[in-house]
Amino acid sequence: TTHEDLAQQAAKFFKAGQVVFLPPATFGSFIFAKAMRDADNHAEVAFAETGTLPYLVRKHGVNQIVISGYATRLPTGVFPSALSEHAFQQLKQAYPSVEPIEDSLSGALMNAGPIIHPPLILMNAGPLEHFEAWDIHNEGTQPSIRRVTNQLDVERMRVREALGYTAPHFPLADHYNKADEGDEWMYGRGAHGKLTDSGDWREDIDLQSHRYMLEDTRLGLSFLVSVGRWAGVATPVAEGLLNIASAITGKDLYLEGRTFEN
Repeated sequence: TTHEDLAQQAAKFFKAGQVVFLPPATFGSFIFAKAMRDADNHAEVAFAETGTLPYLVRKHGVNQIVISGYATRLPTGVFPSALSEHAFQQLKQAYPSVEPIEDSLSGALMNAGPIIHPPLILMNAGPLEHFEAWDIHNEGTQPSIRRVTNQLDVERMRVREALGYTAPHFPLADHYNKADEGDEWMYGRGAHGKLTDSGDWREDIDLQSHRYMLEDTRLGLSFLVSVGRWAGVATPVAEGLLNIASAITGKDLYLEGRTFEN
């Protein structure tokens, strides 16, 4: 949510050969590259973005964090893609789990947050506002919500295919598999069970201010809808969730979002 401001502040300081890692970014790579050009900085800098965070982490105190999961497969794309080889030489030293994919737009369309979180917060809005704390990943993840999530993910994969991106698309359904089932997802096998067992996601989520709304819904879903419109791919579930979120927040989240138009 700070990309535009941060990119403008940092643009003049980037130097040739640097690799900027944005995990994930909802096409923030383009925002940073554009800010550099607007600042008349033409250094060859690689901006990389991923499908998820390198870690699942929660703060337990002023100076304590707990990491309950590490990304084992981190699909990552680079802008400009011509700098991919150089970027991955650097990135793999810090994050061996990165997996090269076509480019940063492909990376943006791997972002799992806009697929996981909007259905979970919007379809659990009642309990989230009623109870002091609610675990959207445990009791909040029910079959009807999973069906919505799966259909939303189908829309994401259709947009990817319309743009010419090929498998693997890292379908979110693999995240919910048991440890001995299906393909390995970004956080490895059986990751959903580890997440819910940790208890760290039983929390108070304010639907007006939480990043699941301001980042994953406002920026992430608007981006998916916008790219879908550009590619001629219908995204009715994404649009529906975004419209409901706009009603909840009292704002036009597509207008405020991260779209090809703006």
